Amino acid sequence: MLEALRQGVQSWYFKGLLIILISSFAVWGVGDIFRGGPTGGSVITVGGRDIDPSELYNSFRLRLSQISRRLGNDISIEQAQQLGLVDQTVEALTTEALYEVEAAELGVVISDAALIRQIREQKAFQDSLGQFDRARFERVITANGMTEAGFVNQLRWEFIRDQILRSLAGSLPESRELAQVLFDWRQERRIADYIVLKNDPTVEIATPDDAVLQTYYTDNAARFTAPAYRKIAFVHLTTADARADITIPDDQLRQAYENRIDAYRQPDRRTVQQIILPDEAAAKNVVAKLAEGREFVALAEEVAQQDPGTTNLGDVTAGQLPAGMSEAVFALGKGETSAPIEGPFGWYVIRVTDIKPESTMPLAEVADSLRQELAKDKAVDVLFSLSNALEDTLGSGATLEEAAAKIGVPSVTIDAVDANGRGPDGSPVPAIPPGSDLATHAFATPVGEESALIETGNGGYLVVRVDSEQPSAVRPFETVRNEAIAGWKAEQRALAEEKRAEAVTARLNEGATLAAIAAEFNLGEPVTSPAFTRDGADAGAEISRALAADLFARKPGGAAFGNSAEGYTIAVLKTVKPADPVAEKAAYDAFNERIATDLSSDIVVQYANALRERYPVEIDQRAIDNLFLRN
Repeated sequence: MLEALRQGVQSWYFKGLLIILISSFAVWGVGDIFRGGPTGGSVITVGGRDIDPSELYNSFRLRLSQISRRLGNDISIEQAQQLGLVDQTVEALTTEALYEVEAAELGVVISDAALIRQIREQKAFQDSLGQFDRARFERVITANGMTEAGFVNQLRWEFIRDQILRSLAGSLPESRELAQVLFDWRQERRIADYIVLKNDPTVEIATPDDAVLQTYYTDNAARFTAPAYRKIAFVHLTTADARADITIPDDQLRQAYENRIDAYRQPDRRTVQQIILPDEAAAKNVVAKLAEGREFVALAEEVAQQDPGTTNLGDVTAGQLPAGMSEAVFALGKGETSAPIEGPFGWYVIRVTDIKPESTMPLAEVADSLRQELAKDKAVDVLFSLSNALEDTLGSGATLEEAAAKIGVPSVTIDAVDANGRGPDGSPVPAIPPGSDLATHAFATPVGEESALIETGNGGYLVVRVDSEQPSAVRPFETVRNEAIAGWKAEQRALAEEKRAEAVTARLNEGATLAAIAAEFNLGEPVTSPAFTRDGADAGAEISRALAADLFARKPGGAAFGNSAEGYTIAVLKTVKPADPVAEKAAYDAFNERIATDLSSDIVVQYANALRERYPVEIDQRAIDNLFLRN
């Protein structure tokens, strides 16, 4: 549960959450927060731990809320069930319960005081003053769908679980021997010399007789199969249809401008610099030095170790300054320096370098964009009315063409379109509106029927009727004969190129030199590859991963070949470079640490599986189904 909270609220609000929580213990008392939840008939039983319907449903709702916020739109319970969220919640609660039961069996507990102490020791969760802000606490908790009790109980469970898992992982012996073997295997490198035999498209391949072509045609039927095509008619309503007759009178424009005047108003601002000091005496000393003519930024770096980025605040409004500072800052004139001001992080010395009075953008400056915005807003309403009129007309029995004519928009007919929006010639059908997914909707609508009114992703509406379908079928041989000839020749040419590369590689393995082969084919000098590892990712563009792996199976002097972008790369292994843990100490240490982490993860998985064997798990699936059916 907390994982989503951590991912969703990576901000200073969340980082201050636990320090806020600490203060809340003092304000409300520990007992108010550490109370148990509701009880009732269980839907999940793990050992002696019962999980009742309300606990399952509340956990599910929390997860659903978090996912909805992440996606930016609400997800229904039905959709969540289809996504497997109920099963995920059941699995998560079952796992939590297994660790709780194991913790009780082992006697592992986290007291309220210990929990508070652990929270208090995490400096990342403390604000600068260490003070509790009730409103901020409630905002963060509420925004993430959790209660105070739920958050703390979840935190307690995570501490207990982590304590158990740390004890497991911490008991693992260090295995530098294993790390050394794996590191040597993974970091061993090869260097190879290679040439590239490029494909020659001019090589003549004789045209085969019809018997050979017929066999090729039959063996590659999918290549010569035409997709299903549908004849469709559709009406697509867009804001362009609605905006054609929309005008925004000047009086409406001015009224909208006045209604939105705050959006065009720039508040009074000050361009400020700051120096933050630990106490008032230090601040007074800085004021005195500035009065002597010292440069502000240089002095800030000298006495407060501030860089220019923290010294120059830029333009600020009164509302952006901490309470108690805005009045003093905004009372300063241009070029004036404040007396020491006490603030949230110490004592401040502020200089105002510029004053920018409140200003308002005139109507003339925003008229065009505002008029377009108003027209767009009105077009949305008109478009909605048009869509309702179209739907009502179709519902009264009118054809798609008749309904379109009645509301004054065109209907379009496409004689043949496939599921990808292409016509019989393989080109995109130009009549398909961009972003409408027309072809997808056409193939989701049964033949002879009309779709419902569909809201498209580009803010429009669509209705499509499917008149007929030409099923997918293998095209007659005579219509694809030339295509079959070209395909067969390409296949034969590729086979010939592969056999040539294979023959050259065999000659190299029999004693021929790569330089001689290169000269024979007028390829110039062989190229030496960079040192590469087994996966071949660092071997260069001409050595594929498959060829790199093949070269790792060879001894120096051995040859191998593999596909490249322009033909075949033929390589001879030149050098084997063993891994060097000393020269690659940083990489070795990181690898050793990763091995330890992987081993720990394996142990945790095995432990979780063992818990399921040790403690009986009973899940009342019928009760769970009924719970979500009712809700």
